[in-house]
Amino acid sequence: MKDDLIHHIRKLLVENQIHTVRITVADNTNITRSRYVPAKSFLQSITGQGVNYPSALFSMDTSARLVPEAGAGYSGGYPSWMLKPDLSTFMILPWVPGTARVIADVVTPEGKPILVSPRQVLKNVLGQMDKEGMSVKGAFEFEFYVYDQREESLTPSWHGMNCYSDVKQFQVEDIFTAIIQGLEGIGAGPEVANTEYGPGQFEITNSPFTGLEMADMAVYYRSSIKEILTRQGKTVTFMAKPKNDISGSGGHFHHSFYDGSGKNIFYDPAKADGLSDVCRWAIGGQLKHARAMCAVINSTINSYKRLIPYSFAPINVSWGHEHRCTMIRVPNQREDNTRLENRMPGADTNPYLAAAAVLAASLDGIKNKIEPTDSSDGNNPYEQQLSTLPRNLPEALEALQRDEVLVKYLGEEFVSSYISLRKAEWDRFQTHVTNWELDEYFELF
Repeated sequence: MKDDLIHHIRKLLVENQIHTVRITVADNTNITRSRYVPAKSFLQSITGQGVNYPSALFSMDTSARLVPEAGAGYSGGYPSWMLKPDLSTFMILPWVPGTARVIADVVTPEGKPILVSPRQVLKNVLGQMDKEGMSVKGAFEFEFYVYDQREESLTPSWHGMNCYSDVKQFQVEDIFTAIIQGLEGIGAGPEVANTEYGPGQFEITNSPFTGLEMADMAVYYRSSIKEILTRQGKTVTFMAKPKNDISGSGGHFHHSFYDGSGKNIFYDPAKADGLSDVCRWAIGGQLKHARAMCAVINSTINSYKRLIPYSFAPINVSWGHEHRCTMIRVPNQREDNTRLENRMPGADTNPYLAAAAVLAASLDGIKNKIEPTDSSDGNNPYEQQLSTLPRNLPEALEALQRDEVLVKYLGEEFVSSYISLRKAEWDRFQTHVTNWELDEYFELF
């Protein structure tokens, strides 16, 4: 099978005159990084050890500062790891002639998986699902802002707050066309597209994929949109809350579980609401581990600026049927479309880690038959007395450290490295004088 795939890739390289292949990995700060290799070298990497990759890159925070506690450290010499291409992710980039892209696993020179790699974390959780006779199909629903580049300033690509408005949407039809055609060209075609609530904000819903592919496609989806529009002179941000006075951008995670026969096991027609016991237990598990999950799902300091009342983002541990103010929304579709929507992730979320956390919590709920709390149906969760989600990154990291079950699923080595990186980011933030402080105090004191 692998030989057939290699032969197919060779054929694609020749037929499409591919001269460069990007080998891509998403690290645990959610930065996608690539090595550009000639097509000939790429073919050699398929059958050999892979392509060299500095392990130090997994010890860097979002500012590219090294955090020795997150990896081998200086005493370990930061040895080289290898990028081993996953050929199932190979795709030709239609907007860059002669260029293809592939996602890689990160391994040692001996081929041993690197446990701090987010893709490996998800693979491990998916392996646990497989042992329980289950699989997952899902998709991320990203919102993002597009700005016109005007020398040193950024102007929203459209103005006002009329989401779905045709008057606004035909003004930016060129943006829709570029994104849709580009994503369809790499097999990540969206289901629907529209403007959103904030000025210059868009939402393009991705199609569902199975298992690891749902996260791979989310990585392609987000990085491709940025690249496509950058080439058109635009600036794109998936930052969770890019400005104080505009809507945050979500990265909601839709997911369904299936048994070995391909049956959606979240659906039970005998139940009043059509939700199976398995689905209820999955909800129960996500609610139980919500505060710890938040640290992995909302990984930046800015992520928590989005989780505020009356914003259509959750602030507490809650769920409801067709309720867009709760942490978990149960859409009204049933039968094979029965699914859960976890609304905790922002657009800045790492798809591998968000999926891994949600699936791990769901697995614990299913295995231990954890019943969910009462739903928020008919209630305003922003005013209910419910357990709250963490208000900031340190609070979330503390919850993660205390959650032994989630740590076990995600892996102690990964969690230790991840927390070190996130704490380093927080420490830098704590010593930075913000514009808010200057506006608040400069003239007064």
